Amino acid sequence: MKLWKHLAVLALAIALVACSPDKGPAEEALKQGAAAVEQIRGDASKFASEQFAQLEGQLKAAQDAFAKKEYKQALEAAGGLAAKAQEVAKAAADKKAELTASWDELQAGIPQMMEALKSRLDILAQAKKLPADMTKEKLAELQSAYDEAAKQFEEAKTAAGEDLARAVEAGNAIKAKAMEIAASLGLTPAGQ
Repeated sequence: MKLWKHLAVLALAIALVACSPDKGPAEEALKQGAAAVEQIRGDASKFASEQFAQLEGQLKAAQDAFAKKEYKQALEAAGGLAAKAQEVAKAAADKKAELTASWDELQAGIPQMMEALKSRLDILAQAKKLPADMTKEKLAELQSAYDEAAKQFEEAKTAAGEDLARAVEAGNAIKAKAMEIAASLGLTPAGQ
């Protein structure tokens, strides 16, 4: 009976030794993968959030497998993390560049539109007689809409430092509103 116990212990030891050759490489791959994920976290979580979430899921799966001492699965899951992190970083950089270009365009164009609207609204406000298609009430509504758009643009400029996507979305809405006001005033924005 003692012999069987010794053989069982020996078999268990052999099985553990057979599993452990993957432990070191799996641990190293996990360390490198986690570092790669952390390195890109800032921009990737903002500009490629879905892809970054998948990357974090892959890292967690590798960590879970390692915790269960499934070193081969952990190594397989962690092995591609660095390359995947580079793909996600590139996608985030591309999206950030696209949003930056959109915001730069909006930031250059909206003030010009707003200036033209303000000028026209001021002229109408000082006019002794309004055009046939304009009433004092309609002019007041347009002035109010202009004031709101100007306020929203200031808020969008502030938000751009923290959330570029939100700033671009707000900028596009402001541009559309400014174009509505321009149409109501009989103005045709440049490039239209």
